[in-house]
Amino acid sequence: MSYAEEHVRWEGLANNQMRLWNEKEKDGQSSKPHTITRWDKAFITISRAYGARGFRIGQLVATKLNWEIYSKNIVEHIAETAKLRDQIISDFDEKKRLANLSQMIFDPSAYTADKYYRHLVQVILTLADHGRAVILGRGANFITNRNKGLHVRVTASLESRIKRYEEKERVSYRDARKKVVSMDRERADFIRHYFHQDIDDPTQYELVINVEELTNEQVADMIIHALEIKLSEKRPE
Repeated sequence: MSYAEEHVRWEGLANNQMRLWNEKEKDGQSSKPHTITRWDKAFITISRAYGARGFRIGQLVATKLNWEIYSKNIVEHIAETAKLRDQIISDFDEKKRLANLSQMIFDPSAYTADKYYRHLVQVILTLADHGRAVILGRGANFITNRNKGLHVRVTASLESRIKRYEEKERVSYRDARKKVVSMDRERADFIRHYFHQDIDDPTQYELVINVEELTNEQVADMIIHALEIKLSEKRPE
């Protein structure tokens, strides 16, 4: 897929998300107001070792909960596209946004002043605050409020992830290992650069799952059950 085609794709997904938010807001103003529950404001962040099936697991969690999923690509596209970024952030309550951002963005002891980072933080905070979102990667667990969300890390042994990539892409073991190790390093470097944290530090997550002997279905159910426990409330039917 060309860059132009990718751009159109992510722009369509972002515009669709804004449409869904607008529809949700109209529903809330209808004659039959929806009772807001903890689940409506909840979100899940998923950090994943490369090859640990994090994207598929995130998709399944979102499907089971009837939530939206935000991958690295769409989050970055919104953060880097001024028009989309402004549209999405303008939907966010101004006072609430400023209260969150003032602590997250302008604390020089914890965060860089990098413009890309500031935009990324704005977008992820907005997506999380709308609730009913599964956010993949980009350090979302270091940005968002832990009280409302569940931070998850999915992982597996290096050898099992290499084997999976080798079989999926039909490449040599050497090439598969090079790819997996490279992507792990790239993700760890991103977290270290922007957040000064170790991506593998288990204390940064409420749930760390070794998916090696588990199906996607089992892992998704574990994540949802963990959120039920955290919110002290069963998920709505």
